[in-house]
Amino acid sequence: MKKVFLTFALMLTAMAASAQFYVGGGVGYSKTESGNNETTVFSIAPEVGYVINEDWSVGATLGFENEEDVSKTFTVEPYVRYTFLKAGNLSLFADGAVGFGTVKPEGGDNSTIWSVGVSPGVAYKLSPKFTVLAHLGWLGHTDLDDVGEHTSIELKSKKLEFSIYYNF
Repeated sequence: MKKVFLTFALMLTAMAASAQFYVGGGVGYSKTESGNNETTVFSIAPEVGYVINEDWSVGATLGFENEEDVSKTFTVEPYVRYTFLKAGNLSLFADGAVGFGTVKPEGGDNSTIWSVGVSPGVAYKLSPKFTVLAHLGWLGHTDLDDVGEHTSIELKSKKLEFSIYYNF
């Protein structure tokens, strides 16, 4: 029994030593004024992932967004990342993701939201431990109960999202 336990412990240690886990995420804040109306949006999206090899990674993002006096949204979005171009510390990638969540409108009932799509991005490795990423846009489909479906291609600076990762 000791030999089996020691062999298992040794395997886990070897996997952990060679593993390429990363944690990170992003935060967002925006304030829009239009006439007498003012909208403030705060979001946070912690993320965890695992690098399978130099081209493929898997991970998940937990998202929370609070649009003041409008709604609160919570999402879980697992993804697969394919890195298709590398030049030194710079790389281009695409995330294929499936998202699930709930939206709670102010004074209303919860609605379920789901999405599936691809988000292109760029990553720059600052050091062996830190990487900065930016996602630009979305090509996908979103369905919000009681509101409807939305298929979109959004490649604009309004959809630019930055993140920073710590690589283990």
